[in-house]
Amino acid sequence: MTNKEIAEIAAVIIFGNEGNYGSVNRDDNGAVSVGKLQWHADRAADLLRKIIKAEPEAKDILGNALYEEITGGATWAARTVTAVEAVKIKQILTSAIGQDTQDEQAITDVTAYIERGKSYGLTDPGALIYFADGVNQYGTGSTLWRTITAEALRGSGDVKAMHEATLNHTDKYIPRRKTVYEKVRALPLTGETEKELREKVINAAKAWLNCRESDGTHKQIIDLYNSVKPLPRGYKVKYNDAWCTTFVSAVAIKTELTEIIPRECGCDAMIQLFIKMGRWCENDAYVPDTGDVIFYDWQDTGIGDNTGTADHVGFVCEVSGGEIRVIEGNKNDAVGYRVIAVNGKYIRGYGLPDYGSISAKQPEEKEPEKPDTETDTYTVKKGDTLSQIARVYKTTVADLVRLNGIKDPNMIHVGQTLKLPGKLPNTYTVRRGDTLSRIAAAYKTTVADLVRLNSIKDPNMIRTGQILILR
Repeated sequence: MTNKEIAEIAAVIIFGNEGNYGSVNRDDNGAVSVGKLQWHADRAADLLRKIIKAEPEAKDILGNALYEEITGGATWAARTVTAVEAVKIKQILTSAIGQDTQDEQAITDVTAYIERGKSYGLTDPGALIYFADGVNQYGTGSTLWRTITAEALRGSGDVKAMHEATLNHTDKYIPRRKTVYEKVRALPLTGETEKELREKVINAAKAWLNCRESDGTHKQIIDLYNSVKPLPRGYKVKYNDAWCTTFVSAVAIKTELTEIIPRECGCDAMIQLFIKMGRWCENDAYVPDTGDVIFYDWQDTGIGDNTGTADHVGFVCEVSGGEIRVIEGNKNDAVGYRVIAVNGKYIRGYGLPDYGSISAKQPEEKEPEKPDTETDTYTVKKGDTLSQIARVYKTTVADLVRLNGIKDPNMIHVGQTLKLPGKLPNTYTVRRGDTLSRIAAAYKTTVADLVRLNSIKDPNMIRTGQILILR
């Protein structure tokens, strides 16, 4: 998924948590917050400046004093607003231009959150959505989310790891964190790429770096291996057993990839499982990839292709300049690194987990069918998601949500008819929470035209179920 696709989904979730287009929190921890993402303090002022720049009636709406204050660049770091000012700000926020500006700013801001999460090392789309909501709620200046991310990456780095790390580091806003976690878990997100799966394995292995027998920290690895039943060959690994193969298996368990990295506690037994899977490479000269499993034989003479009994095993972290960097369990009784030459002495062979097969099993990027050129709707098919539909029809998740009155973007169902931007309908049935400005923005018209076409006396008084003529 692209940053923008992830951001569109995250923006809808944040919007659902924060407020609405016309939301004005007059005193939110010492400064005003406004709009669909509750832009706070100076960010609220920046948003209003953008709206004012595009809204020809801004001065009439806000009045001279408030208009001049905002356009003059005054700081709003500690600016609260009066009830009268809040009414004026709400009016400009809910104008068609105000809503469009908020939609654009939301995607810009949330995309920046996603990029920040990626700069911290996150790759999982669900984890990035969770991260974005957290940054938006706790404040862009908070360092908490770097700490949370670092802990999550010591585990699987997915949304579950993010949520668990959050609970370990803060007791603020926990109900919302739980709600966001559950929403993200329910999302039909595109699966991880093969590269991301390989990196996920190495990150999980690195999380145990320096676990050692001398202080007992290696026991967590063996305990995880023993926790999954039935045990391979019925053997329960002891704390004083050699545990290099157990380490590889524990990483597979931790990342939920035992389908492609077989569980075993013995090197030769694991090799036989890779052979059975058709994923064994006997050629010592093979140049491995990140996430491949490398086996050693310490009795290798260095002459010919070694086919002896395997003594040790680890994960390939990277290959550079003809050298392989490996992370291993039970290296000098600890988790540590080894560097060995490509086709070097002691290489027994490679287990090649089929990461591509797992990646392919994730929800398919199937294009929704194009609608008939004479219609402006789309009927949801099995496997569809709003993000896929939005991409095909060159729109956004936010526009589909707004156009169809969708409360939960994760909940669309087979057979559901969605209105699409483009060729627009002639009528609209008012839903609960609608305003004329919102309807006008969604259907590319104006409040004035809606008032005229529908003989509306009071533009603030429309009712649920009312049918409006749009054009």
